[in-house]
Amino acid sequence: MLRMRVGSKALAFGLLASAALAPGLLAGTASAQNALPSFVLPQTLSFTDYDGVSDDLLTAGLGVTGLSSAVAPTVANPLSPTVAELRRRAIHNAYRGLVDTSTGGGWRVLYGPNLNANYVDTGTEGKVAGREYIALTDDGSGSNYQTMIVQIPANANQTQPCMVTGPSSGSRNVYGAIGTAGEWAFRNGCVAVYADKGTGNAFHDVTRDYLYDRFGQFLPRGSVGAATNFAASFTTSQGAFAAAYPNRLAYKQAHSGKLVDGKWGDYTLQAIEFGFYAMNQYLAAGAARFAPANTTVISGGVSNGGGAAVMAAEKDTKSLVDGVVAVIPNVIPPQRSGLSIRYGASTLTAPGKHFIDYYTQIAIYAPCAALDSSLTGAVLNADPSGSPSGSRANRCAALKGKGLLSSTTLAAQAAESLQIIHNYGYLVEGDWEIPLMENLNAYRQIIDTYVAEYGRFRADDALCGTTFAATNAAGAPIQLPIATAALLFAAGNIIPPAGGISVIAENAANGPINEVMAVSRSTGLADLNLDAALCYRSLVTGDAAPGTKMSMRDKVNSTRVRQGMQEVVGTANLRGLPSLIIQARNDEVIHPNHAGRAYFGWNKIVEGSASKLSYIEVPNTQHFESLIGTFGPAAAPIYLPIHHYFVRGLDAMLANLRTGATLPQSQVVRTASPRTAALTAVNYKSFLPDMATAPSAANAISVSNNTVVIPQ
Repeated sequence: MLRMRVGSKALAFGLLASAALAPGLLAGTASAQNALPSFVLPQTLSFTDYDGVSDDLLTAGLGVTGLSSAVAPTVANPLSPTVAELRRRAIHNAYRGLVDTSTGGGWRVLYGPNLNANYVDTGTEGKVAGREYIALTDDGSGSNYQTMIVQIPANANQTQPCMVTGPSSGSRNVYGAIGTAGEWAFRNGCVAVYADKGTGNAFHDVTRDYLYDRFGQFLPRGSVGAATNFAASFTTSQGAFAAAYPNRLAYKQAHSGKLVDGKWGDYTLQAIEFGFYAMNQYLAAGAARFAPANTTVISGGVSNGGGAAVMAAEKDTKSLVDGVVAVIPNVIPPQRSGLSIRYGASTLTAPGKHFIDYYTQIAIYAPCAALDSSLTGAVLNADPSGSPSGSRANRCAALKGKGLLSSTTLAAQAAESLQIIHNYGYLVEGDWEIPLMENLNAYRQIIDTYVAEYGRFRADDALCGTTFAATNAAGAPIQLPIATAALLFAAGNIIPPAGGISVIAENAANGPINEVMAVSRSTGLADLNLDAALCYRSLVTGDAAPGTKMSMRDKVNSTRVRQGMQEVVGTANLRGLPSLIIQARNDEVIHPNHAGRAYFGWNKIVEGSASKLSYIEVPNTQHFESLIGTFGPAAAPIYLPIHHYFVRGLDAMLANLRTGATLPQSQVVRTASPRTAALTAVNYKSFLPDMATAPSAANAISVSNNTVVIPQ
């Protein structure tokens, strides 16, 4: 292995050597493609070469066999894991967190490192030799850094060069898309470029004054210096916050005071430019051989990463992007009236609500709705872990007490809550995921993080009376154990509550305490912190919570939040780029009516005949690929892998850009559920039919008179 840290000029020779490693490799020239981009912090730039045997780009040396194992790679010293150990665990987690690696669900058959570009099993472990560049980049503020990685396979196609983006999904670290976009890239001889989108598991242990460096090591601030993804700033001071809120944690996405979500597209475009620089260094010994004019660039991504891929296309003024493939993307369409969606016999006249609008709405009602009789048997249909027995029922009672429900019995209150959710544009097809989302605190993750981010608040603002900290069995805040913090970079999608870190209800009657154990002051009930949920909703809508009046401070805070909300709204203008948006119909995380369907409709209105966007909707698929096996009997899962359509969408886009092959037109893909047999190369189309180039009238999706028409 070879690692070169450009800032220190230190060079250590290892296993792989080539002519590309000549002296002066990183010097560059004035060329736009082989000079180090100005947004890269030179002192943070380094690269590592992997031999594809002991370690590699795609699987961190684990191979498909190691990735198939549920056992995480070992760490010699959990208190001080090495960079290589963190990377290996991060890649293991990224794979298993985003794709279904269970037997029979498509792993090693429809996707997986062992497959070639024709989806034929190579009989190998799928390890990929090549070079990995890593650096922090500046968004222009001089104090807000993102982590970016470029991975170039040793066998990269230099005759028909190609690149695919992999902005991380959710709030994952920079390796978050390696098992989705990265695997496809290497299968096709393309370069993969990753961005953590300004999120990642970046938090600041304020009391200890510990931070993460760009490799994910948790270290004292003095050891990290400026080369960190995030160091908190405060409205008052760090000392004052630590004294008032000991052992609390500041998170970049919530507490940086900067709206990082509004720059997802910019970060993705930066990754592309960084990719061209790296390609010219590794493959062309510093010459400017590779540029947008001769390299096919696909802006691809999943979930939040899919939203970033779309935003990159909207913001691409340098013609870096050639095509877009986004699956279950968190896209926020223009916030305007005038669009409708006709789905079967029903019509929705107000689709395309803002992401944080629909999340703060469902966060109020989901705990009660989860008790509806129609959801009996759903996964994790129980009070959240650590909460008192009956906390969901208490939420129902609390909503009734505040006049937000009219029903008098628990069963009727649950049914009414579910109907309110449906009336807001949520599809019935997504109901089965509501208990799981609520039990795993996913709704609280979003509202406690994104509202604070949109308003550019900081940790010591303690917005809506919430902070973040580890807790003991009684729910009291404690210091986060070093052994936990040291491995959190590699632990996946960590925004609280997750990874041993809780949301603290500072204003609870029994607080400060873990939010799920909180007794709300306004209700006197252990109702999963309804007071905070209503506060966050009020900041988003600008309306006072029931039974309260908004103070001047609340009004100012709400204005800040709503201004920030507008900064992350898309234009729906994809600049005439060939594009595919692939939406899971059963998705309860990114809701079709407010995301994919609405964005598609507005794109057709905004771009008109210039639009080259196809919208593909896939029934019997949802957001949690890695949890497919938990939603039904192992022998007959009720959900199918949407990831299959992501990789086939990338195939179709590459063929279109290289040969002019026709892209699939907008359609519903008629999948078959439940899956009654293990997926094989022979039978998979019985469950997962191909996207049609020209779908039948019964499956075609269209836009007419500002109405999106979706066959049921």
